[in-house]
Amino acid sequence: MRDEKNTMKFLALLAVFTFSACQQAVKDSISSFPQTSSLFSPTPTPSPKKSTVKKTDSSIRKFDFKNFTYPLTEDQGGKGETFTLKNGKQKQTEDQIEATLQTIEYGDITNDGSEEAMLSVYPWSGGNCQCYMVFIYTLENKKPKLLWKFDTWDKAEGGFKRAYAEKNELIVELFGDSKFEDDKWNFTIPEGKFSGLCCPTVYTKSRFKWNGEKFVVEGTPELFDYDWKKESEKDRKYKPQS
Repeated sequence: MRDEKNTMKFLALLAVFTFSACQQAVKDSISSFPQTSSLFSPTPTPSPKKSTVKKTDSSIRKFDFKNFTYPLTEDQGGKGETFTLKNGKQKQTEDQIEATLQTIEYGDITNDGSEEAMLSVYPWSGGNCQCYMVFIYTLENKKPKLLWKFDTWDKAEGGFKRAYAEKNELIVELFGDSKFEDDKWNFTIPEGKFSGLCCPTVYTKSRFKWNGEKFVVEGTPELFDYDWKKESEKDRKYKPQS
């Protein structure tokens, strides 16, 4: 009789153990199976990474354009000739013109995430013409690469005001009614706006977009009134950017 009771206890304990083991196996199986929500939820698309280029850290800003050799523009000597600035100036010699670096501005005008440099240089030609040379450089293989150079004209008739970046475009501001057509600048003074060649009364704001090979006019140039008595000294002041 005692043996029969012991047998019953053994069978009861065995049943409890077997049930517990099966229950744990079911739990383990459920936990290892992917949740329904993850099976049918779409995989989120990662958002595009924003550019990490910091404009103020652009390497082109570190380049010394005050001590650099520039190609002469067409009006100042033609193809193949150069002039060299030292500490922002070049004294006139038998072989080189006298010139002074006037302004430097930086900004991304090719829409590639890197900055370009926009420079104006004043050549002392010996006459009364306040004509400027404008240079646009980018950096390629850690060296400046010329993208564009052009001449501006004299004071109220096509004189240089400013070249800068705006919304990944190159903005050129010249005095008078200035238009870039057929790869050439045309400078005039609107009728009724002439107050002497010395004294600009209007300026033109032209937008240029880089097409991978050159800058092309974007949109219609805008013409603005200009108070030369108040603004001329401020615009002509040398404003290097660092």
